Amino acid sequence: MNDRLLTVYAPPVEEAIGVGSDLAAILINALRRNRIDLKDGDVLVIASKVVSKAEGRIRQVDTRAEFEDLVAASSTHLVAERSYASGTTVQVVRTDAGTVQAAAGLDQSNSAGAVVLHPVDSDRSADELRARVEQAFSVRIGLVISDTTSRPWRIGVGDFALGLSGFSGLDDQRGRLDDDGRVQTVTVRAVADEIAAAADLVKGSSRGLPMALVRGAGGYLDNGGAGAKALNRELDEDWFRYGHVEAIHRGLGVTELPGRAAAGDGGDDILERVSRALRVVRTGQARTPGHEAWRMRIEGAGSRVIISPSDGPASPQTDGPPLLEAMVGLGSLVERTHTALFAEDLTATTRWQWEQSSYPRGAVIDIGLRMP
Repeated sequence: MNDRLLTVYAPPVEEAIGVGSDLAAILINALRRNRIDLKDGDVLVIASKVVSKAEGRIRQVDTRAEFEDLVAASSTHLVAERSYASGTTVQVVRTDAGTVQAAAGLDQSNSAGAVVLHPVDSDRSADELRARVEQAFSVRIGLVISDTTSRPWRIGVGDFALGLSGFSGLDDQRGRLDDDGRVQTVTVRAVADEIAAAADLVKGSSRGLPMALVRGAGGYLDNGGAGAKALNRELDEDWFRYGHVEAIHRGLGVTELPGRAAAGDGGDDILERVSRALRVVRTGQARTPGHEAWRMRIEGAGSRVIISPSDGPASPQTDGPPLLEAMVGLGSLVERTHTALFAEDLTATTRWQWEQSSYPRGAVIDIGLRMP
């Protein structure tokens, strides 16, 4: 790669793009109208929203519940879920396309209230658009269909490659020497995402600029046919397949939490957080018997949890001695409660209570705020 100058330009697109539009023809006309002579090695970046609109990937929803149902139908894996004071719930999911995005990448902006879904197959859409443009201009180019997403550990959003044609999208530096002469062993640059992000600085489908021309990246074009799917990390290699709260809930055997999800804006008071933790403790599949021998209640507006014997004798779950089973259940409940409270950024200290006969009669869990 010898190019050192990158230029990015977003030619205006005058035609409205809707369901059934010939998107390739519209983009070709925009390039010609703006007297842009495509060259070998150019890369076109197209906003996924206009691709979806042209392909009819539009749905009408009347309520927030219908929108959330659409998110669920467009995803394969819940990563994290948070609630907000406005009454909305935001889910981060793994989409059908394999990307990880809030609300499955569904977009309601500048769509007259409708919801714009991802293209069915963004790589195939990129292939079809690239073939039409290359034929019209007798050139060899790359084409990226871009979408917007947030990023772990960083504030703000940026564009990435949702669909890709004409090059692999990854620049594998492994085996090459760095400037100090050392062999690189881990670096694989996501050049398709970097090109999409550069294009986002000038384009914007809401401003009549759904396309950008990137010139100077021709050295990355190759015969790669894996598309943008190759940029998705496989689930078994994903260290962050769940949010920290959801990972703990899964470990406690909860796949679907009843009640309100954790607040994403820090709006939950201690009582709400402790109540949710106890729902997790009781809802999850316990790995030990004896839980039914004990009842749990919250006191002091969430400052402590009292575990005491149930009002009636619990039926044994195993063939072991009922008292021994209850002792095991008490220890398990305490440990599960400590773990669930950790997910709520709360500390827990246990004070055990004993009968004079040395048998347990319960526990008091004192709760506080866990400092970052």
